[in-house]
Amino acid sequence: MSPEIEQFLSGMKKTIEEVVMPNLTDRFAQEQAGIVAATLGFLSTIQDKVFHYELFENQEYKRILQDVLTTLDADAEKNDAICVVVENVNKHFLHDNPAEQTAFRPYPFIRGSNENMKEFLCEFIQLQPDMPTQVRKDFEALLKPFFKSIETRERSWVKGLGFDPEAEQQADIGDLLYENEYLRGTKPQ
Repeated sequence: MSPEIEQFLSGMKKTIEEVVMPNLTDRFAQEQAGIVAATLGFLSTIQDKVFHYELFENQEYKRILQDVLTTLDADAEKNDAICVVVENVNKHFLHDNPAEQTAFRPYPFIRGSNENMKEFLCEFIQLQPDMPTQVRKDFEALLKPFFKSIETRERSWVKGLGFDPEAEQQADIGDLLYENEYLRGTKPQ
């Protein structure tokens, strides 16, 4: 059996910490080697979750964009700019259909799709002033929990880097991504 990626990363980290760093005399070089070692440690803790993180975000962006489309359907008098974004989202969903098994797609496809969906959501956000009052309120009500969820996930994702003073209060990223050993929202019935 070949070594796991985590074993490679932890082996490199250990070599830097136990062999390279003690033999460096320059303070700046020691500091840089420490940063590399910390980064390798961080990568070893997240590397097995990268695909599922993107897959989970793919589901979340599809869900919110579908909810936004439903909210906007209530507005019979959408302006042209909003109609263009709605059309672009619908075209995107022909390529990355919410009903299909995205998990069977390659990582770069999922990552690219997520970037496109983020752009669509940003376009809708920029068009908020053009939305009727009730539609805008409904749209904002969708955004608040969505962005709170992203903030929680991202803070947990980078928890191991040690930059967040409240890192210890953050959930482990695995606890946010998985439920009963399945990616949240994907457990077979």
